[in-house]
Amino acid sequence: MSEKSSVSSGLQKAFDKYSKFGKTQAQLTDHHGLRIGSAGIQKMMKDCSLIDTKYTSQLLDNDIARVLGKLTIGSNETNSIHYPKGTKTFEIKGFKALIDRIAESKGVSHDEILAKINANEGPSLNHVTEIANKEITDRMTNTTHYTGTHKERFDEEGYGKGKEGRSDEIESTGYVQGFKGTNQSSSSSTKKMKE
Repeated sequence: MSEKSSVSSGLQKAFDKYSKFGKTQAQLTDHHGLRIGSAGIQKMMKDCSLIDTKYTSQLLDNDIARVLGKLTIGSNETNSIHYPKGTKTFEIKGFKALIDRIAESKGVSHDEILAKINANEGPSLNHVTEIANKEITDRMTNTTHYTGTHKERFDEEGYGKGKEGRSDEIESTGYVQGFKGTNQSSSSSTKKMKE
């Protein structure tokens, strides 16, 4: 019995990992429970090496459509889970029904499919884009090498000053010939000159 519970807990963990993969926090809180879509199922089956030349991704899509068709409210089966019409994602119970269907389509036992899913460590990142020229990028973004007006846009720690570093604030309080402003020092100096 403990072996069966560990298998189902392994399936639950895999389901959780793949249903969360590639989704934002807002998308995860949008649904009332975790659900996995066709893309997540495809990724899981590819990562677990369940898709091969005999059981292709097109056959997996067909199995997904068949199981979803059986689980919708309009199905004739009485003792099964019912999803609303138009549902395109699985909860854990529906996902278990899909695993049964995949095992039947591949002609292998249900336990073999579960063993491969449990052996998988989670979603893999394939072909992740890396920075092409890290040295050039580091050199161009190092603010200690900036000169002139560009240097004034950053503080000592390399953080941008924002608008303060981009624009020159002009103070119109200085003394210029013909200026009739409120400069106290210039008005006092003109008074001294008159005396």
